Amino acid sequence: MAAKNRIVNDIESLRVITDPCEGGTTRIGFTAKYREGAEYFKERMREIGLEVREDKIGNVYGRFPGKDDSLPAIVAGSHLDTVRNAGAYDGVAGAACALEAARMIKENNIKLNHPLEVMGIIEEEGTRFGQVLLGSKFVTGAFSDADMDKIKDEDGKTLGNIISAYQLKDSCPCYRESNEVLAFLELHDEQGPLLEDKGLDIGIVDKIVAISWLTVTVNGFAGHAGTIPMPLRQDAATGASHMISRISSYTTEKYSYQATATVGQLKLLPGSVNCVPGKCIFSVDLRAASLEIIEDITKYLRKLGKECEELFHVSTEVEVNSRQSPIEMNFDIRQVYRDSCEKLGYSYCSMNSGAGHDSMIFSKHWPSAMFFIPCRKGITHNPEEYVTPEALEKGANLLYESILAIDKLE
Repeated sequence: MAAKNRIVNDIESLRVITDPCEGGTTRIGFTAKYREGAEYFKERMREIGLEVREDKIGNVYGRFPGKDDSLPAIVAGSHLDTVRNAGAYDGVAGAACALEAARMIKENNIKLNHPLEVMGIIEEEGTRFGQVLLGSKFVTGAFSDADMDKIKDEDGKTLGNIISAYQLKDSCPCYRESNEVLAFLELHDEQGPLLEDKGLDIGIVDKIVAISWLTVTVNGFAGHAGTIPMPLRQDAATGASHMISRISSYTTEKYSYQATATVGQLKLLPGSVNCVPGKCIFSVDLRAASLEIIEDITKYLRKLGKECEELFHVSTEVEVNSRQSPIEMNFDIRQVYRDSCEKLGYSYCSMNSGAGHDSMIFSKHWPSAMFFIPCRKGITHNPEEYVTPEALEKGANLLYESILAIDKLE
């Protein structure tokens, strides 16, 4: 069985490798602190006897050769980077538990038929460049060397320049052929409250949900806050408030646990305390298991815009900025997770992921599936994020059993 103290020690060691922040962890890709964290992870892999390498984008690997080293590898891991002032478990829990599963294989003197690789992935969060899932996109060919000078950070520095200064060590190519990997396994804390609320050990992910980002603009007419009577106003803020309130209610009432609608950004112009807003721009993040649900909510949002125009004498625009189909996780690996949970006596359920993960990129390139372990109150991207040692231990045990089972699959 997994040694939970070792997993906790790795997570706590990485927690304190951080740039200054308010009580959490800030370890952004390609910084000096990220390098320190990557080196810590590489050293732990070397202690186990894994063959360590780092690719040209900064992903790190530790490899146990298989009995037949020409066979495709079983890869387990997650990301090592964080958002600003993050908790300690997002991504890192998956990397640390994969490391522990490799320790268990070594300590039990197991020689797998396939190679096993533990992977620590860079820039999943997208904090440095505003480009999420960067490391996995280079591995799968969604990005290539040609993109190095196109991707820039907020200071205008190119990815190519930043990597040159990052001092990659004995680097290998990023891109991997689809036949190089038999399966990618990712453990992650749930980042939601469902497993804890239900008292379950494991959540096996069926799909990573469809996501659509929209921008809504409400155009009114700016004027003095004290001289324009209420019935004569063209108040963009009032119109936007109507839309925001109704889209939240509609999604809650019609789709409950099936979809989410989030307004994360809102801007009022001209932005003066004593001025009726002439324009309001707000974002809408829609997530659901199907594009049909997202299309229905989008259609309702446009309907709300028409209502707004009549009620508040404004004009509205709804722009769809991006739309991504749901990503289904590999059926066979999900079945391995279920069988392994049964063997271990762990309670589990099937669920969808409302957040994006590296598995969604890898799943287009090779068989991939992920599972969740519970986190306290579903808190994430916050210093209060917490996963119990017992949950981490169960997660590592499930990775271990799943690796052994996948290795035996024909």
